[in-house]
Amino acid sequence: MVFLNINTDLLPIKAHYFLFDAGNSPINPFLSTIAKQRGYSSSVVGNIFTLLLLLNIVVKPLTGYVTDRWKCRRSVFLGAILLNGLITPMLYLVPGATSSVGEMSDAEAFGSLQFWWFSTVVMLRMVLFMIGEVLQETICMGILGGDTVKFGMQRLWGAAGWGVMSLVAGGAIDWYSRGLAQKDHLPGYLLSAASFLVDFMVAFNLKVPETDGPTTNVLRDVKVVLKNTKVCVFLVWATVGGIFTAYIWFYFIWYVDDLATIYHPERKSMLSSIEGFSLTIECLGGEVPFFYLSGYLIKRTGHMTAFSISFAMFALRFLLYSIIRDPLWVLPVELLNGITFGLSYIAGISYSAKIAPVGSEGTVQGLFSMAFQGFGGSLGAPLAGYTFSHLGSVMAFRLIGFIALIMCVIQIVVNYFLNRNKKLIA
Repeated sequence: MVFLNINTDLLPIKAHYFLFDAGNSPINPFLSTIAKQRGYSSSVVGNIFTLLLLLNIVVKPLTGYVTDRWKCRRSVFLGAILLNGLITPMLYLVPGATSSVGEMSDAEAFGSLQFWWFSTVVMLRMVLFMIGEVLQETICMGILGGDTVKFGMQRLWGAAGWGVMSLVAGGAIDWYSRGLAQKDHLPGYLLSAASFLVDFMVAFNLKVPETDGPTTNVLRDVKVVLKNTKVCVFLVWATVGGIFTAYIWFYFIWYVDDLATIYHPERKSMLSSIEGFSLTIECLGGEVPFFYLSGYLIKRTGHMTAFSISFAMFALRFLLYSIIRDPLWVLPVELLNGITFGLSYIAGISYSAKIAPVGSEGTVQGLFSMAFQGFGGSLGAPLAGYTFSHLGSVMAFRLIGFIALIMCVIQIVVNYFLNRNKKLIA
């Protein structure tokens, strides 16, 4: 059986993926509700996430370029993991982290010292996450020798770590918050910090491949890549995928909280457990099996068709959210996460590895991350914040669902005309 055919050389990268995502899962998905408990509106939270994702536009390509140019992947990678583990608990120590307040006006929030303290710690933590994320994909591809089929089999361990720790953190937060008016996320901070510190020890013993080829012409090589029309169109689809993903990453937990508050207040006592379990289903039920099969699926469909399928499933997922009223019913919908986020993300990573010139692998991976999480996320986060604030969470998902359906049709048509012109095919 394939599951018994274990390559021990790949165990360290699998362990890293598990621990790195386990370190992020107790905090990242809950940031919007943590901010909401502090009294910040959805539009203010959207502004925070927009700034974070604009930083992504600079941080990820710069990380790729610097580490390609000066061959310092190992030291930057280890530093990002260690600092994330040390900074994470500071978020809990920001004054007002567990206080009960009403929703502030936007002007009041922006004038608050606590808001800027909170935002700064969040930004530092997320920048370190961005650095670690782009380098881990480049390092993994280097270890695999560019074998994109095997990439999904390594990446699924990150989904497993995210899924397992989400369930543990959600249950721990509910248990620790018994009798409190609001959720106390201290267990999440501690689990996150512990996972990062263990990951640092694992990554310290990881064989990190540096670039083997020439690195003096990285920017020239990237310019050559960007002259290909299909590559530029690919970055547009990556941006669109990032817009849709931002709704899930930053506002899904807010949406589930709204369902419980408006329609089913009896679910409030177990809300963190429901949210944690939903993330577990996303990862273990959606991403893990899909990541395992993704290399074979993309090989059969092609990278661009993979985006078409992803957009269609995003439309279905969002429209299902718009008709659900009970938080428990979101759980089966989360099985679609593998074919929505997972398919577009793996297609982007593997296509970036395919087109990257020797010595520029990290830089090209950074370009994809810049488009997906930087441009896409920085457009999606404020759009989600605005629509959540003005339309409500349910109608916001209905609107973005129809937009996803329209984009799916446009993407299919554009790809059809690109494929007819052989000169544009990479």
